[in-house]
Amino acid sequence: MPLKIVEWSLDPLTPPWSGPSLYLYIRDNPNSRDLPDEKRDPNKITFAAGAWDGVISHHMAAGGPEQIAQRLKPITQALENLLRISNDLNLKALYDAVVGDNIYSLADELLKHATERVPPCREEMGAIGRYFASGADQREATKFGILLLAVAGKNSDIKLLETLASHDEFTLFAAVALTRLVDDPEQCIWRLAQRVRGWGRVQLVERLDGTADPEIQNWMLREGFRNNVHDNYLAEICARSGKLHQVLHQSAIDLPLLDSAAELLDALLGGGPSAGVDDYNHAREALQGYISQLTPDKDLGLQHFLTVSMVLDFLDDDPAWEERLESGWTIQLRQHLRARCDAILRRESWLPKIEQGLHSTDHRTFYLADAVAARLGRNTWEVHFQRVRQAPFEHSWFRFLKLTDDSNIDQVLTFAADVLPLRQIASGPSDALGLGPGFAANGVLESILWELPRFPERGWLFMKAGLQSPVVRTRNAALKAVLAWPRERWPADAFAVLQKAESLEPDEGLKAKFREATKVH
Repeated sequence: MPLKIVEWSLDPLTPPWSGPSLYLYIRDNPNSRDLPDEKRDPNKITFAAGAWDGVISHHMAAGGPEQIAQRLKPITQALENLLRISNDLNLKALYDAVVGDNIYSLADELLKHATERVPPCREEMGAIGRYFASGADQREATKFGILLLAVAGKNSDIKLLETLASHDEFTLFAAVALTRLVDDPEQCIWRLAQRVRGWGRVQLVERLDGTADPEIQNWMLREGFRNNVHDNYLAEICARSGKLHQVLHQSAIDLPLLDSAAELLDALLGGGPSAGVDDYNHAREALQGYISQLTPDKDLGLQHFLTVSMVLDFLDDDPAWEERLESGWTIQLRQHLRARCDAILRRESWLPKIEQGLHSTDHRTFYLADAVAARLGRNTWEVHFQRVRQAPFEHSWFRFLKLTDDSNIDQVLTFAADVLPLRQIASGPSDALGLGPGFAANGVLESILWELPRFPERGWLFMKAGLQSPVVRTRNAALKAVLAWPRERWPADAFAVLQKAESLEPDEGLKAKFREATKVH
């Protein structure tokens, strides 16, 4: 009797996952940044889409060769077993192996291993990649599938990969696969970069570094550097690749481009997690060109005031100038730019824009106007108080309270006592993080508590509520405010309230602080 040959196929197998396909979720919910494999817990800090991979790639080492090899072994062994025999047991073993590790840190070695195995089993490798990329319910399993498609994918996989690329969690992985399937990889990366704004954009624009395409260069200066992580990540890349220094020396530059240049220079001058202005080799020419563009006839927005202020701060940063003078800057140019900046900042045309901005309902416009007013020494406390009265849980209290002093703190506390549901906030201690709309009132209380140490012997009502808040951070702020009072001036019930707080406190560190606070000296 002839031996029956079992053909290799994934079709009859039982999927090893129980949750919904992440690919289908992204396809059907194109605007969602969350994924169904992660349940949002308001009491736990979670990473934004692609953030953990972004942190690993930009700020952490993936591990040495021996550690990588050790982590890689169970995945490659499970993959080899499934390539030999397609059964439920081997499929489940591979799924379990890939969901148990961070695929990003293993990506290079996984690609290398898969590439070596492609010649004899390209169809099987592609089938496994397609199976995981389109059906997996966990992000690491989906990324694993995308990586296999990077070495064994087909043109028919492009639509699948483009859908996955639209979500920041998978943008980089899908881009790597797509650029191996399309005729023009750079155009593909650029097209994908325009569709995302988080870590996906950061990672893709980094791969456009040094582009010679004029259209991409223009986009980099106008839009490409913007992202939802931190504009500084891409500022130097976009300024250099987009040839900002040359653009700013052109005789005719449109106002939207000049506005974008101001924000780009702001990101360079403000510093951050990536390269700054001193890392930009053409900073001297770019700043000179930018300042020369700010002629009185242009209708400049308030962002330009702030950027020019930052340029002036840069020029006044004496400790750094010895090194800058050795890299092409001159004393004469520094003095010339300083004088130009001073003249621009003294223009009276800023004043009506500030007034208009301070009455704007747009948060960004108000922020710019308030920041400019602060640079000019104007106290906007009354403006903030008016906005707080209109929307106490929508307008930020941070700047408002920073402007508050002894002359108006009682007015603030009286208003806050009327609008804050202090009894509701004082629901008892827990380990809550205080995130989300349900904690808006608690957030206002916490803002007040952090400022109360400037006003000893005021605000005991708020401290009592804060000591019983479910948010650990708020209880810490309340205790700090209490300790700012002279002990002999504490309210009569302070010791009893603190002792009760100590007895109920679930956080051991804070519990020790309460115990120390009530210790008899």
